[in-house]
Amino acid sequence: MALIDTFLKLMVEKRAERLVIVSDAVPYLLKAGEPIELSMPSLRADMVQRVWREMSGQEPGVEPSDLRREGTFHDAEGIGFGFHVHPSDADCRIEVHALGATPPSEPSGFDDALETAVAAFTRPPEPSPSEAPVHAPAARSPIDLLAIIDQAMSGETSDIFFSTGKPPRVRRNSAIVRLDVDAPTSAQILQLLPDEPAHRELERSGSADFAVRWELSSGSRRFRINVFRHLDGLAAALRPVRQRIPSLAELGLPESLLDLVNFPSGLVLITGTSGSGKSTTLAALIDHLNRTRARHIITLEDPVEFEHREVQCLIHQREVGANMESFSTGLHAALRENPDVILLGELRDLATISAALTAAETGHLVLATLHSGSASSAIGRIVDVFPGHQQAFIRIQLASSLRAVLSQRLVPTRSKGVIPAIEKLLVTPGIANGIREGHDHHIRNAMLTGSEEGMITLERSLASLVKKGTIDRETAVRYAVDQKALSHLLE
Repeated sequence: MALIDTFLKLMVEKRAERLVIVSDAVPYLLKAGEPIELSMPSLRADMVQRVWREMSGQEPGVEPSDLRREGTFHDAEGIGFGFHVHPSDADCRIEVHALGATPPSEPSGFDDALETAVAAFTRPPEPSPSEAPVHAPAARSPIDLLAIIDQAMSGETSDIFFSTGKPPRVRRNSAIVRLDVDAPTSAQILQLLPDEPAHRELERSGSADFAVRWELSSGSRRFRINVFRHLDGLAAALRPVRQRIPSLAELGLPESLLDLVNFPSGLVLITGTSGSGKSTTLAALIDHLNRTRARHIITLEDPVEFEHREVQCLIHQREVGANMESFSTGLHAALRENPDVILLGELRDLATISAALTAAETGHLVLATLHSGSASSAIGRIVDVFPGHQQAFIRIQLASSLRAVLSQRLVPTRSKGVIPAIEKLLVTPGIANGIREGHDHHIRNAMLTGSEEGMITLERSLASLVKKGTIDRETAVRYAVDQKALSHLLE
């Protein structure tokens, strides 16, 4: 299917009179004199030329100067269209109309309103490195997203959300709060993308992960951002990264978790749902290791969030896309780079999990995050990634290499904040045998009876928070998996 047919299908469905494509801008439909922005990224100049060639019926080798600048053509459905192309040194503009509609009579093409709209949504020049601070917010689009971000950061904000045509929202103490500002457009959300690789990733996969640093009124702040397509256009989820790596005590986590970095080798998992603080806990553990021992640490992240400053450890931080192709390729390379500790941003596919297990078996301590609702279910999540005929072997690998699983979820406190409630699973010989034999249901029982060995169930963690007065009993009951066990602990 030709690229132009995709646009023409939208033009017919919207009953628009004209399609306008400008290089390095978001394509528009013109209906009753009003521009309708298409929910897609800006089109690069080479893509616009491709559309021009398709309408002209010319092969890729033909020079642009030899292409027809006006004429007619038919789409895949046999519908006839006319086109006018207005190339210049700065850009190329294509205007398409259905045959029978009034074609543009002047090279200026569409009306002043559309001209202004296209100019407003034209992608700005690429910044140099993606981490370059943004010092000139006034040069951005009419609705200044950077100003909104600056405003949002004045409160206790953990996340910021932008969505096409919807008012921005923030997350404060687990609640979603609407901001009283104008809704952004897709083109304005696209301006959050720091460079061309991020644009390509969004075009290829429908979402792009990256980290940027901006200069705000409160100072320099780093953000982890995901821009993604959805039914109504584009959206972005922004998370401000803490300026200082917190300690476990500051996170409300027990100091006993520091034992998780005392293993000489093996796999340690930090699990939880999205937004539960896994990456922050992992950063706190690495920071403790950095301050107490001399080790070589390699972090593999997508994107890099916390920037570690070397104290006693030699630390190399690598980012997917910028420094390595993928987690799995980064892990394979790390085995040749003589690390003592490998931090893995996420176990997300079979290749990455296989490489992580190999690294853990060959004398490295691997710390990784995994999306899982509980410590015991994390084991099943890993095993289920593999085909059935490999699962028995993976269980053997996991039983010998897994050292501990920490699962956490954020619960609201009496003071209107949030605090993590945790589960801590330590792989004892009995649990290792259960993993090997596939008796995952025995793991929960082992955790209930393993408090003297340092294991913590979710209910025990919640009961401790209730007894300290940090959360109320109703909150604990709401988040507990086993209410009877919680009631027994609170008696």
